[in-house]
Amino acid sequence: MKNSKPNNEIIIYEGRGGEPRISVRVEDDTVWLTQVQLAELFGTTKANISIHIKNIFNEGELAKR
Repeated sequence: MKNSKPNNEIIIYEGRGGEPRISVRVEDDTVWLTQVQLAELFGTTKANISIHIKNIFNEGELAKR
């Protein structure tokens, strides 16, 4: 039986007052955000997100493709 769920979709999240608005791409059960979107989501800077991503790879939590 073929899965009727689409492989790609865009989901838009809005806060109570309508902000912040974040669009995310969902592909095969994986959510994709840019570093700027992650920074907005977590209320931090792109530089801080970059540091955390670098640490994730350096500690072997994820492997680069």
